[in-house]
Amino acid sequence: MRKKFTLFILCLFCGISFSMAQELNVKGEVRDQQGLPLPGVSVKVKGTGKGAMTTANGSYSLSVPANATLTFSFIGYQTVEEVIGNRTVLNINLSEDNNQLNEVIVVGYGTQTKKDLTTAVTSITSKDLKNQPITNPLQAVQGRAAGVQVSSQSGKPGADITISIRGNTSITASNSPLYVIDGVTSRNANFLNPNDIESLTILKDASAAAIYGSSGANGVVLITTKKGTSGKVKVEFNAFTGFSNFWRKQDVLNNEQYITLMKELGYTTFGGDANTDWQKETFGTGTQNQYQVSISGGGNGGQYYLSTGYQQDKGVVAPAKLDRYTVNFNGSQRATSWLKFTANAALTSRNSIDVSDNNGVANGGVILSALNTPSTIGIYNPDGTYTTLPNAGGWDNPIALAFGAKNKTRNFRFIGAFSGELNFTKDLSFKSTISTNFNKNFYNYSLDAFKTTYGRQERGIYRNNHTRDNVWLNENILNYKKDFGKNSFGATAGYTIQESDYKYKDYQETRFFDITGTIPQKPSVSPTIPQRAQWAKQSYLARVTYAYDGKYLFSTNFRADGSSRFSKDNQFGYFPSASAGWRISGENFLKDSKTINDLKIRGSWGKVGNDEGIGDYAYMKLYEINAQNTYTLKNPENRDLSWETTTQTNIGLDLTLFNSRVTFTADAYLKKTDDLLINVQLPLSSGFNEQAYNIGSMENKGLEFTLSTKNFDRKKFTWSTDLNISFNKNKVTSLGATTSSLDFASIARRTSAVRVVEGRPLGSFYGYQFTGVDPTTGMSTYADLNGNGKIDAEDRTFIGSAQPDFTYGITNNLTYGNFGLNIFFQGVQGNQLFNASGIDLEGMIDARNQSDRVLNRWTPTNTNTNVPKAVKDDVNNSLTSSRFVENASYLRLKTATLSYNFGAAALGRLKMSRLTLFATGYNILTFTKYKGLDPEVNQYASNGPQMGVDYGTYPQSRSFLFGVNVGF
Repeated sequence: MRKKFTLFILCLFCGISFSMAQELNVKGEVRDQQGLPLPGVSVKVKGTGKGAMTTANGSYSLSVPANATLTFSFIGYQTVEEVIGNRTVLNINLSEDNNQLNEVIVVGYGTQTKKDLTTAVTSITSKDLKNQPITNPLQAVQGRAAGVQVSSQSGKPGADITISIRGNTSITASNSPLYVIDGVTSRNANFLNPNDIESLTILKDASAAAIYGSSGANGVVLITTKKGTSGKVKVEFNAFTGFSNFWRKQDVLNNEQYITLMKELGYTTFGGDANTDWQKETFGTGTQNQYQVSISGGGNGGQYYLSTGYQQDKGVVAPAKLDRYTVNFNGSQRATSWLKFTANAALTSRNSIDVSDNNGVANGGVILSALNTPSTIGIYNPDGTYTTLPNAGGWDNPIALAFGAKNKTRNFRFIGAFSGELNFTKDLSFKSTISTNFNKNFYNYSLDAFKTTYGRQERGIYRNNHTRDNVWLNENILNYKKDFGKNSFGATAGYTIQESDYKYKDYQETRFFDITGTIPQKPSVSPTIPQRAQWAKQSYLARVTYAYDGKYLFSTNFRADGSSRFSKDNQFGYFPSASAGWRISGENFLKDSKTINDLKIRGSWGKVGNDEGIGDYAYMKLYEINAQNTYTLKNPENRDLSWETTTQTNIGLDLTLFNSRVTFTADAYLKKTDDLLINVQLPLSSGFNEQAYNIGSMENKGLEFTLSTKNFDRKKFTWSTDLNISFNKNKVTSLGATTSSLDFASIARRTSAVRVVEGRPLGSFYGYQFTGVDPTTGMSTYADLNGNGKIDAEDRTFIGSAQPDFTYGITNNLTYGNFGLNIFFQGVQGNQLFNASGIDLEGMIDARNQSDRVLNRWTPTNTNTNVPKAVKDDVNNSLTSSRFVENASYLRLKTATLSYNFGAAALGRLKMSRLTLFATGYNILTFTKYKGLDPEVNQYASNGPQMGVDYGTYPQSRSFLFGVNVGF
């Protein structure tokens, strides 16, 4: 018995020893092609459930059988399988997956894999947002997304941008998209820190946007901020510093040339004997600084991400400045296997100092003042006051306009959401979210009572206004998803309610001193009335998706929206959509193709609505208090006011070739908007300026193409290219039976520059056809189109368009060893600008300095010219005409970034997971025929009817940055 027991123990130990001999402890690091560690990579033993995740520095450790195969997988990278082969150290480099068909794309109230999309959707990742001197994250989208036109209205620090997705769908209602930030709706995203954003998904066609109903008429931008991942705590620090200046200046008359011109106009005094370069004094050097630190991690069913940042942008034109502080938080915690809580919040505090632009020197415009002020005067008078333009009735110089007033704004913005998600089964879940979007703004303006002309005239000015806007939203969403066999089925149903409360209060006082400007007195306070506005929406939504064998794809949406902006009879709008796709590459005849990796055709149709841009009570009879403290009718009742609706049809193709090295997408669309919400300009006899009506229609049709190629993919050298181009044709198809035209963009002492009529696109310039200069008289000549022998208002015609023929962007990414180079070009072709600044710079009617182009003006000895003669106080030589319509096409080297990523050895010594040094140039080179300061400006919103007018607008600046990205 004892021998048998001894033999059993011996066999047991041998078995254990043999088993242990077959197990190996394997460790290693996982890095990308540039040698940077990849945290969160899944390392699994093939054919088993055993595995591990890489830590923050990309390392892993795992006990595996000696003959096992390890699988390394990570979203956005190609999966690698590696046989152990008795090795104990196994380091892996993962290559980016250029195809990314399995990439998860955020869509309305859910997600989908990229390969299963049947709608027109574009996604921008965090790598496109990094290392740029931008204050609005949507600036980084410019030129990178087909069908999405992004325009910077002004180059001032913190200036807003405008976005048009597949053209403009409205005339005076809103043309801006809806932003959904981690589930919180917003009408802008300029308060977000770009470094906190993980991805932006742009829903372009109506089928994709219809799930947002009335809010999705102009497209939807879904913004997902960064979140934590399970594993060790991860700390990151990003910073850059740089400087900026204007890439162009204007040549104006010097002292001698200016005095000669003034003598021709009949002036006898010319200011003095100074020699001031006003552009040098006004246009200086700006600076940019940005710092951000974040911490993230997770464990025990929870994840978190917390960041804080500071950005300062000092403008090229002092004292323009923006200081912004941001805090962002994302967190989730699973309370049980069936209950999960999620919270996110973003807080932004902005302090800005403004300088006035979009105006001439007579109305305080700093940019044009720097060009119109003659060099014959200095900055200050002997008594300490600012100098004024000679013979101009007290127009101040640009330094006075920039520094004479204190023009400050403080803004506090908070968005936050809290949700609970209940999983009834693995297929059925319910999520309820409550969110708020709170915006508080305080504007403060004061004008010195002594130094400036207007300040002395008013004996000092102080004004302020307070704005408080709070929007809350409750969403309740039920999701069901089931796969059975080759069938995949999904369904979503939801109910949402939303309310807004807006308050505005302003205050103004003047006359702080007596007429001498020396003795303080009780100020004069202007009477003001606080304003308040509220609106509410109630919505029902549903979506059904179905896929068979991954080849036949179908999706349908429906949303019903009720808006308080319309009367009870018209409150609800109904917005259906449907889309379908066929993956041809999944069929047997293409399944084994060596060339085509994926080929899908798709089509969609949908209807969306719009109730924005007309005010919250446009259908009601409204009264206002007048100066006599009595009530007068402001807005007549219009209970027939209803939804503006846009119907869109889209056909698309997605193609991937040559082992995912070439990806091509094409889309064709037709958008028709009916029952336009237009603030109709009423005749003076009505007693009202304008009123909102549903009249007219508009259409947009276009083509979009996107091409991505992986040109070289070597161990030490890679090169990839992304190219997109978009064509859009806009046309007003009707203005109703009673409205023949609408005029916009008024020009002082002249006719408006833009007219909207049936059959023409928005942004159509309207005026006289300039035919040259009469060599006998020196006066401008214009085409007599009605043939009545004189030039009158009936001779005006369409003289140009601000609508581009196409927009495009080209990105090249190159790496060599640890070096990286990103070069991005962005361009607009075929559009024109009405250079209203040119009227002030070439009008030659008063004492303003002029462009050096007037050196070729008509004189008795220079009669063969197209520049008319100087005539005091006569605007006939500078009417609203084709003379001031210019080609504004441009190609811009938008960004170029050179970076160096430290390798594993250096990072190990520094105890870092990542260290990148970079240098970035922004707006480096611009190729354009436009003669103004910048072709990318607009006096008004560039997605409205009066687009394409430049009148002393603050131009885009050129920036150079140096920075560092660090990870621990």
